[in-house]
Amino acid sequence: MNLRQLAIFLTVCELGSMSAAAKKLYMTQPAISQTILDLEADLDIALFDRINKKIILTYPGEVLRTYSKRILTLVEEAEHTMKDMANMKSGRLLIGASTTIGIYLLPDIIGKFRETHSNIDISYVIDNTNAIEEMVLDNQVDIGLVEGLIHSKDIVAKHYVEDELYVICSSNHLLSNKKEVEMAELIKEDIIIREKGSGTREVFEKVMATYHFHYQYKHVFNNTEAIKKAVEANIGIAIVSKAALKDELQSQKIVRLVVKDVQFKRSFHTIYHKDKYHSLLFEEFIRFLYEK
Repeated sequence: MNLRQLAIFLTVCELGSMSAAAKKLYMTQPAISQTILDLEADLDIALFDRINKKIILTYPGEVLRTYSKRILTLVEEAEHTMKDMANMKSGRLLIGASTTIGIYLLPDIIGKFRETHSNIDISYVIDNTNAIEEMVLDNQVDIGLVEGLIHSKDIVAKHYVEDELYVICSSNHLLSNKKEVEMAELIKEDIIIREKGSGTREVFEKVMATYHFHYQYKHVFNNTEAIKKAVEANIGIAIVSKAALKDELQSQKIVRLVVKDVQFKRSFHTIYHKDKYHSLLFEEFIRFLYEK
């Protein structure tokens, strides 16, 4: 068993087809098939079932796929480490951020980091918390910054900063002039919420369950800016991170509703895979985050 065989095996697993793997790797299909046969012979076990001209991973194949990902990831990390050791001013960092952090906090963080690390290649992706968690698990990003709860035991999550969610309405809404509102009043309103997988939605639902409030959503958006625009237009009320509301609250287009005896607080977290190698660049960025 060698790295080339594992790389070919993993490509076949990902694409579910010998011919598709051959096309992606610029190889012939017989060469791909022979590599898999040789690997099965070396290991003395079937990695795929061949049924009706389709290939399906066996249980040993599933196990080997997990190991292959870890092995090839380790090889990639070794290459990055060598580059770090050769020249600490170069390197690559892939960051994933959930929506609120990615839009309202991360650009400023990366901009300041690049002031002293201008040769570092930094890329980032924005999605909801669940999606970023999956990217960390699949090694698609090195570090995640998320606002929601993490569920995988394979992820290390460390508290970053505190955040508060504000219940908001239009300045033209009937509740906008009240100093304090009862939750019973709010749940009668049209509620605008983020999509499933969003950290904001998860926190909202957890708090509502704690107090046994029964409610229904009227609108579901996957974009915080769209939610704010809808609230401005008095389409409904919503719950949004304080970090996303600076301009709107200053302009008084949107009003924060103070809910009696209820607060929606949460923590932002940095996350990474428990098996992730901590390169010097990785450690430097984490240090920067917590010293900023």
